[in-house]
Amino acid sequence: MNEIWNDDNGHGTHVAGIIAARNNSIGVLGVAPGAELYAVKVLDQYGGGRISDVIEGIEWAVQNEMDLVSMSFGTTEYSQALSDSSASAYNAGILLVASAGNNGDGNLSTNDVMYPAKLESVIAVSAIDQNNIAVPWNADGSEVELAAPGLGIYSTWLDGGYHSMSGTSMA
Repeated sequence: MNEIWNDDNGHGTHVAGIIAARNNSIGVLGVAPGAELYAVKVLDQYGGGRISDVIEGIEWAVQNEMDLVSMSFGTTEYSQALSDSSASAYNAGILLVASAGNNGDGNLSTNDVMYPAKLESVIAVSAIDQNNIAVPWNADGSEVELAAPGLGIYSTWLDGGYHSMSGTSMA
């Protein structure tokens, strides 16, 4: 886990705005504008990272008695340590939510949900468009428990700006 929480990628700032942007009459309004957010940076500026950093971030959330952990990233590789860490957080009363993934092949019989969303202790979220239709690049699988708008979502961006993005992270 990186001690420097500054968003040098933009993805975290965008997701944070979707969650908790406050009404400033010039930008966007998040779904929970009164929410208190804590930035726990576990990925580098390119969106890459180590599972050990993700686990450290989840452990930080447990130690600091967070209510919810939002994980807008994914990997195809299973990690028992990540599964154990997520289960520990869940058992501590923390709600874990993760993007299902943008790697779907459009075949509903193919399970392509990514980890950590694929873990039993995590709520997997997929994306829908403005007509409530699943976007074609959604990762599909029985683990998906929730779908929310994820196409052309306008939110906060680096340096006080605003930007539109699409993906299961936005959902």
